[in-house]
Amino acid sequence: MTIDKEYFKRILTEKKYEIENVVESMEKHGMSEQGQDSSNELSNYDNHPAELGTQLFTLEMNNALKTHEEHIIYEIDEALKRIEKNTYGKCAFCGREIDRERLEAVPYARLCKACEDNKEIDKDFLIKNRPNEELVLDAPMGRKYLNQQEDDEHEGLDQFNDLMKYGSADSPQDLGGYKDYEEFYTIKVDKQGIVDPIDQISNEDYKRQLPH
Repeated sequence: MTIDKEYFKRILTEKKYEIENVVESMEKHGMSEQGQDSSNELSNYDNHPAELGTQLFTLEMNNALKTHEEHIIYEIDEALKRIEKNTYGKCAFCGREIDRERLEAVPYARLCKACEDNKEIDKDFLIKNRPNEELVLDAPMGRKYLNQQEDDEHEGLDQFNDLMKYGSADSPQDLGGYKDYEEFYTIKVDKQGIVDPIDQISNEDYKRQLPH
């Protein structure tokens, strides 16, 4: 099958022009940037971070959209280079020709449909099937975050507690009666899940207190 490279070059150029206009509009209106004018408040210093949740979500969403559009521009530029090198329309993995229908839908496609589908399958496989060697890896190379059992090692939860002692979006009065961050986050795995001090009394401790 012979691909009309001039036709697809025109399609790619027009699509790039459209996307560049979208990105330029986003930058012009500050849709992906955080500024003082993005909120009606005169100052954000006296606001709890949760009160800016909607604004933060919108900002992150616009940033993601802009990044996506910029990535498509990059892919279009790469497709135009392939046209100049006479490699456009050939799968970058298997070397077979990419169907015209696929190029009509995604003119900057690098892979044929079969290889694209296999790539998605391989990605899921790699995520779900990690090497057995990782089961025995421990800090700092391991993937564990929270302690699986109490021990003397400095693990994920210990590091989290150390960091949270310096403060967070929660103020001390939100922490259930603790006077400061350090007192709250000094409680580690041995008291994890304890709501009331009486919950620490085991059944054996209770039996020892009973009159004989």
